[in-house]
Amino acid sequence: MFREIQNTKKTLPAGSVEEILKAGEEGVLATCGEDGHPYATPLNYVYHNGAIYFHCALTGHKLDNIAFNSKVSFCVYVDAELVPSKFSIKFKSVVVFGKAEEVSGEEKKEALLALVHRLSPDHIPAGEKYIHNDMDKTRVIKINIEHATAKGRAN
Repeated sequence: MFREIQNTKKTLPAGSVEEILKAGEEGVLATCGEDGHPYATPLNYVYHNGAIYFHCALTGHKLDNIAFNSKVSFCVYVDAELVPSKFSIKFKSVVVFGKAEEVSGEEKKEALLALVHRLSPDHIPAGEKYIHNDMDKTRVIKINIEHATAKGRAN
C-alpha cells in the first residue's frame, strides 16, 4: 500500500520519525482537490499524542481539498546544511501519510494549547487568553498518521 524509501542507505531508524516530528516547527501539507491537482501548503504544526495538529482559517483551499479527499501527506525537514564540496546536503526528513479531520471541543482546545506551548513558550498566558477568547475564529485539523518514513544524510 505505502512505498518504502528506495535508497535504503538514507533510511533512519523507526524512532527517528517521532524525533523529527517533535523537532520540527514547519512542514508542508499536500492535499488533492476535485480538479485532480495537488496543493502543497507550508504551515506550522505540533506533534501531540501521536498525531499532527495545525490550525487554519475557517475557509480556504486546503480545507476544500480535505473535505473532498481526507487523504494527505505531510513532510517535515530539519537539520539541513548544504555541503557544496560534495554537491550534497545534510538533512533529516519525515514523510507522513494519513487522514485529516477537523477536531472540536476539548481536543481542539488541547491542540491549540499544545501549539502555544511548542511555538510560543514565552507567551503561554497570553496564548491561553487568546484561545479562550477566539477559539471559534480558527479551525484545527488533526492528521491521523497511517504510515511514516524517515530518511537523512549525515554528509
